[in-house]
Amino acid sequence: MPCLHAISSLLEKDRRQRIGAIGFATFADNPFFRPIDFEALERKEVEPVFRPSSEKTNFDATYDLEELLLEEAPLEARARRQKPRLELKEDATDQEKRTEELHKMIETLFEPFNYSTIA
Repeated sequence: MPCLHAISSLLEKDRRQRIGAIGFATFADNPFFRPIDFEALERKEVEPVFRPSSEKTNFDATYDLEELLLEEAPLEARARRQKPRLELKEDATDQEKRTEELHKMIETLFEPFNYSTIA
């Protein structure tokens, strides 16, 4: 529950109400983030929970190569293609219903943070 509360606080539509909007202390005081030692994290003394392999690439090079070869103007900025979400079936599980509900909430309530408007 603390994780869900933190996520919903970060996705708050009104940016003045979002966690951390008043200051970093409100972010760090959230029950989900309280156990984190942010000073040790800033000093890079905390071991990462995951470290990608430096022996291999961590992306699909064939996809990028296909894009370069098949696109007419591969280096121009363009919107990412998204697969349309599948319709929820009538016999959907509670987990599937909750996932769909969260996706709809994110799509309708999320408003990106605009750093250019900060005083």
